[in-house]
Amino acid sequence: ATDESKNDYNDENEGIEVYLRIRPSKKPSGYFSRDDFDEKRLTFNVPKRKGLIVNNSRTSYSFQFSNIIDEEATQEEVFRSVGASAVRNAIGGFNSTIFAYGQTGSGKTFTITGGPDRYIDRGIIPRAISMVFKEIASRPDINYTCYVSYLEIYNENGYDLLSEEHAESTTLEEMQRVHLMEDESGNYHFKNLSIHPVSNEEDALNKLFI
Repeated sequence: ATDESKNDYNDENEGIEVYLRIRPSKKPSGYFSRDDFDEKRLTFNVPKRKGLIVNNSRTSYSFQFSNIIDEEATQEEVFRSVGASAVRNAIGGFNSTIFAYGQTGSGKTFTITGGPDRYIDRGIIPRAISMVFKEIASRPDINYTCYVSYLEIYNENGYDLLSEEHAESTTLEEMQRVHLMEDESGNYHFKNLSIHPVSNEEDALNKLFI
């Protein structure tokens, strides 16, 4: 047996961390490889174009990450590596954010939300919600109140996906936009973003998959 809290949380992890998840491919390009001595470093070797013109462009690029998640990693392993410590930090009173960045088809939605067919394929958000309520249940001496908001950013505009207006609108453009505002104390607020109280995991998941 392992001590899950020690595996998932590290007090030294502060600031921004960058993780690379490699999507499985039936036809790997063979252009990249992990460093033999540093497993958190990835090297890309771009082949030169053959021709009569002299090509002195750079062909090797090396990138360092907080961790590299390979093609064989399960959704549970991804969450343990990326999401669990962020959830504990949030419950402990620290702002925590996880977002996926990548080109179309790279697996962002699968990583964050999960697959539609199998329970084991659920992504970071549903696993984080589950963990939040498990952590709350394990701390009966503390009173927690949970709220859910669902904000979509599209073409640099924000939209509330849980608003009544969203259910009645056929396109995002018809919806009222959410605006980021700063008060005199330097705190940020979202204007037109609804907040919904949730009492358990099922309530929260129903908001996510509404």
